[in-house]
Amino acid sequence: METPDPKKHLRRGINIMGASLSLLILSPIVITIGFKAQQKGDISFILYIGIILAIGTIVLFAMGIRSLLKYLFRD
Repeated sequence: METPDPKKHLRRGINIMGASLSLLILSPIVITIGFKAQQKGDISFILYIGIILAIGTIVLFAMGIRSLLKYLFRD
């Protein structure tokens, strides 16, 4: 039986945290654009996309923290 490589968890955690950082910057921008479009009376489809991106950011952040904790505590 193979033992898992602990550095694999570190690399995966850093990659996920990088993706969540980009979404952390992008999602509020998309939500703001969605609210401005809603004020003009346009379809608020962009707002829904921004909300989904924000939820995805939270999920990715939790996955990244979990992977980094697996590396730190060798679980």
